[in-house]
Amino acid sequence: MQSISIQIQPEFLATFDRAAFLTQVRAVGRAPEIDEFKEKSKTYLTYTFFTELPKTLWQDLQNALYQHSEYSAIISPISIAAYEDEMLKEGFILLHHFDSTEKVGSL
Repeated sequence: MQSISIQIQPEFLATFDRAAFLTQVRAVGRAPEIDEFKEKSKTYLTYTFFTELPKTLWQDLQNALYQHSEYSAIISPISIAAYEDEMLKEGFILLHHFDSTEKVGSL
């Protein structure tokens, strides 16, 4: 199974506008699976989009979120995006990281 997940970092959850995020991804035409969980006293929020066409989905998500003229300034500094595939050796490819010094891959 292949998916692209976008995780919102814990320190930004209090001010993160979930409705605005979902409005932005409506342009992609997919409803994500939403998972909120606690780990080591921190709450994480992850939106997962399952797909058979990851390159197309990633381009669509970039257009709606990370390359969007206005929304990019909101989502880029607070999130991590990763492609996951159980067939990959490491299981995932980091596609976006809020810390621009982190190395990211591509599809």
